[in-house]
Amino acid sequence: MAKQPHYGTTAKVLHWLVVALLIVQYPLGKLMPHLHHGMTPGDAMTFHISFGITILAVMVLRFIWRITNPVAPARSLPAWQQLLSEAVHWLLYALMLATTMTGWIFASERGWSISLFFTARLPTLPIEGSLLARSIGNWHGTMEWALLLVIGAHVAAAMAHTFIFRDRIMQRMLPEKPMAVRTRNLKPEVVAMKPAQQSRAG
Repeated sequence: MAKQPHYGTTAKVLHWLVVALLIVQYPLGKLMPHLHHGMTPGDAMTFHISFGITILAVMVLRFIWRITNPVAPARSLPAWQQLLSEAVHWLLYALMLATTMTGWIFASERGWSISLFFTARLPTLPIEGSLLARSIGNWHGTMEWALLLVIGAHVAAAMAHTFIFRDRIMQRMLPEKPMAVRTRNLKPEVVAMKPAQQSRAG
């Protein structure tokens, strides 16, 4: 499958939707009470798990879209930066999926009954009381910190390309600006008269 030169609207919307969800999710994680086996999850936990499941769903959609609509690295980048960019992107996918899945396992192993934003009950995995599931679920916090570190490196690279290298790499993930903005709102006769006026002045 041939790779596209630019990210499309769908890829951009999914990207920034995940960014917005993560901006909400990380502070929610800090509001969690002390966790212990047999506890009843409160409102903060319900929101945290709900956002986590939402991120998981969006990431699955984004992963499928990325596979079916691959985008080539920017040609202006050196080969090593293209390779590093691809590696970081796939690492972000892996860490986000691992973080959300370990969180789901964490809640399921404790037998928590969680609703999706207090509306519909979320399914739990059939692993309550499993020692293996508990061991995997305990990696949730580690995955969160690993994901945050890689996100920080990703953002730092984007800022470097924007303000230091000024190579417009960041533009690949930003909304495209219309090319005909300046003439679209002008009256037809005004646009038509401009060449004539310029030729007289010459």
